[in-house]
Amino acid sequence: MAQLIGMSEEIKGKVFALTQDEMVIGRRKEANIMIDATSVSGRHCMVRKDGNKFFVRDLGSTNGTRLNGRDVNVDLRLRPKDLLQVGAIELIFDSDEPADEPGEDGLANTTRIEIATGPTGAPASFESISPFGTRQKSNMTVWWAIIGVIGILALIMAIVLFFYVLHLK
Repeated sequence: MAQLIGMSEEIKGKVFALTQDEMVIGRRKEANIMIDATSVSGRHCMVRKDGNKFFVRDLGSTNGTRLNGRDVNVDLRLRPKDLLQVGAIELIFDSDEPADEPGEDGLANTTRIEIATGPTGAPASFESISPFGTRQKSNMTVWWAIIGVIGILALIMAIVLFFYVLHLK
């Protein structure tokens, strides 16, 4: 069975079965695969079945359709594990068709898809992706103490200046 699997946050893990010979992907409710995202046009693209092969074609969308990073201007054949971008939404194509059949570029697609059953996130060992490390919390107390002392000194100076100006009159 052929299907598109949602990869973007808005549709992550959602499976869209390709059950008809022609299926329109778009934002309208009439679309066979309705994706409610601002980057998706009302009638964005179409997935067409021809025998046991599937093809994708852009329907004049505003934000374009891409297959494995390549703009879709004509019918392009979908192969298992191909990345389909509909506007800013990413979907993976999956089917029973052998994935190691060469594509238009003559290379076989050997990518493996693993669908996580739960929420995914960064490993626990990833404390910070910054090359400078995480901000030290202990330094903040020192800074607050310095700011407090400066504030008290400024208040004392203001009071002294106030009384000095009063004595001049």
